[in-house]
Amino acid sequence: MNESVPTWLSVAGFSVLLLLTVAIIVIAVLLHFRKKKRFDVSKISITDIDRMSGHDFEDYLYVLFVALGYDETFLTKKSRDFGADLLFRDRLEAQTVVQAKRITEKIGLEAIQEIYAAKAYYDANQAIVITSAIDVSEPCRKLAAATKVRILAREDLIEVIRLFKKGRLTEAQDVIELPYEEIDYNAEDSIDDLDHQRGLIKAGEYFYKLTKTRQSM
Repeated sequence: MNESVPTWLSVAGFSVLLLLTVAIIVIAVLLHFRKKKRFDVSKISITDIDRMSGHDFEDYLYVLFVALGYDETFLTKKSRDFGADLLFRDRLEAQTVVQAKRITEKIGLEAIQEIYAAKAYYDANQAIVITSAIDVSEPCRKLAAATKVRILAREDLIEVIRLFKKGRLTEAQDVIELPYEEIDYNAEDSIDDLDHQRGLIKAGEYFYKLTKTRQSM
């Protein structure tokens, strides 16, 4: 006795098979275009950089630095980089750590703090923050001066790109290797001089009353 397959079951099976086939084709096409997606660094502009992710910016800078003639350029791991995204040796053989900051807002203290720590970790001679940020905060500039960190800001980056595209590699290197900015700062401005009453230590909501013995010391 022959039992026929219900029509609805046949239609459902065909629909599932069709959906799987379409999904496989779509995935194959996406993978194909993903593999083909490459960007020529010589054609990248600051507008392109503004659309990059942080990791893309790091990869871009790596290719750019090697193309500029810094053959000893290295990318750090994407995680646990200890504050540095790239390392390179400049024309005077100075080991330099770089933090890449692909941001649009004002750059703050965190970038300087991280690259200064990275300089110690990687036993480097110099530290640079390269950023697409439009502005650099004043506290950031002061801390950079105190820690001798060079900030290669947006306008500097644009100039490096311009010189690179014109084949003026030495001039582009000159911009990268400029010394850090020296500006006046006073560390005492960051110290809160609390007014202590005699025999009473206070800070915020906390206090301690000194004993007579402690007061006489």
